Amino acid sequence: AAAWQIPRVAAARQLPVEQVAQLVAEYTHRPLASFLGQPVVNIVELNLALDALQGHRAK
Repeated sequence: AAAWQIPRVAAARQLPVEQVAQLVAEYTHRPLASFLGQPVVNIVELNLALDALQGHRAK
């Protein structure tokens, strides 16, 4: 689901789609074996990284 939102997030943050996609991949945690669960994106860490990329400070 996160992959579908990449273009919208990139547009809202005025960042290249490729850059947002790279960050989504970086903050996606995959299980050790595919049968143990689905990949999960750490949205908090991703948003903090996007904020830092834009020069915002976390509050």
